[in-house]
Amino acid sequence: MMDSAKPPIARSFYKIARFSGLIVGIWPQRHRSWDTNLLCGFSLIVILIGALGENLYGFLNLSNLVSALEAFCPGSTKAVCVLKLTIFFLYHRQWFEIVQRLRGMLWANRSEEAQNMLVGISTLANRLNLLLLCSGSATNAAFNIQPLIMGLYRWWFQLPGPMGLPFNITLPKFATDSQLFPLTYFVLTCSGACTVFTFSFVDGFFLCSCLYISGVFRVVQQDIRNVFAELREVEVFSPSMNAEIRLQLGQIIERHNAIIDLCTDLTGQFTVIVLMHFLSAAFVLCSTILDIMLNTSSLSGLTYICYSVAAMTQLFLYCYGGNHVSESSAAVANTLYEVEWYKCDARTRKIILMILRRSQRAKTIAVPFFTPSLPAFSSILSTTGSYITLLKTFL
Repeated sequence: MMDSAKPPIARSFYKIARFSGLIVGIWPQRHRSWDTNLLCGFSLIVILIGALGENLYGFLNLSNLVSALEAFCPGSTKAVCVLKLTIFFLYHRQWFEIVQRLRGMLWANRSEEAQNMLVGISTLANRLNLLLLCSGSATNAAFNIQPLIMGLYRWWFQLPGPMGLPFNITLPKFATDSQLFPLTYFVLTCSGACTVFTFSFVDGFFLCSCLYISGVFRVVQQDIRNVFAELREVEVFSPSMNAEIRLQLGQIIERHNAIIDLCTDLTGQFTVIVLMHFLSAAFVLCSTILDIMLNTSSLSGLTYICYSVAAMTQLFLYCYGGNHVSESSAAVANTLYEVEWYKCDARTRKIILMILRRSQRAKTIAVPFFTPSLPAFSSILSTTGSYITLLKTFL
């Protein structure tokens, strides 16, 4: 056993998601300070400005498909991020309780074997979260650098034309006047950055939570194996052995029920977020790929290549996390079937059967119309391809 106050998993617990959440002021806390609320309010306002202005620009310029799509892509992402930010702000106490319950489960088993497995899962979750943060940051950087490069090019060759903004957006006339133009550019840059940190936190939080839950399901499997490991050489378990097995299985049942309850609560909190993300995913992917196909500017094409990578990474994280939960919860039943349950008495077998029956119904992060899983990921990509094929016939 490990003697340290905190187990090894503590060092990587929500590491990237926590970093992103603190920047935009929505990392779950029991008591929110005024400066955290101010940071969250600023993030919400600048993202909302971008969402409203960019989607309005898209609707007003539907005659120019390329320009409209260039506005709708980031605009729809920002609209979903406004929803994500609002939900995490309004229900911050519930999110904090979920984090605390999950922390307690991960901290509970401090055996070296269990902690090594949990650290490996946490490292994978943080790496995937970092991939999302990097791809989103690269996309935002491309959006913000492109107008500067084009403006420098026109100035160098003394070509006419005004300086452009990072995004195709409809704003009040005073916001684009020469005096306020630098401030407007800065606000839109902040809008893109806050969007990136928001979806990096929320989507990363979902992925980490799902992988941590799958990790504690695996710890349960380890504990079930350990209950029977020392009795492998025994032909038939004695009454005292059965009593000890029942005691240990009773503790495992309590933990198993707590994990299932946590998974249910997490699903309830994420229902609206996952539903809206999945509803918009096919449209966003379709729009970004069409932008790449229709855009004649190499800079814009590179920007939307980064954007499509970020969008697919977002969708993959939801599906990968949900898939891990369902597979690890169902694996508990397989573990129970593999142990030497037939050596137990009838009373102990009934307890084993009770756990087996419950674990056979795989726990899923199900929302209306969707269940995040790898088959759902491939289905959305297939639907996106169908949309693109259909739209190409009209172009």
